[in-house]
Amino acid sequence: MKILDELGTRIRRERIAHRLKQKELAAKAAVSVDTLSALENGRPVTTQTLAQVLGALGYGEALENVLPPPVVSPIDMQKLEGKERQRVR
Repeated sequence: MKILDELGTRIRRERIAHRLKQKELAAKAAVSVDTLSALENGRPVTTQTLAQVLGALGYGEALENVLPPPVVSPIDMQKLEGKERQRVR
């Protein structure tokens, strides 16, 4: 998948810019070297792994900006007052 390849390339560049070997970043992120290698090579990893690696590189807040928080209209806020949607039917 192209986006995973690009993400892996960017993470590899950041690791190198921080002058870290894979083994060092893996230890700092508490993941295995094989898992970090998979991430850098565009293979799927868990979101937890991605968050740990981004955090170890100093981008811990990056995932917060992936999707904007939901915007609720004032009318919907009145309707939902005291009720928080749990699922979609």
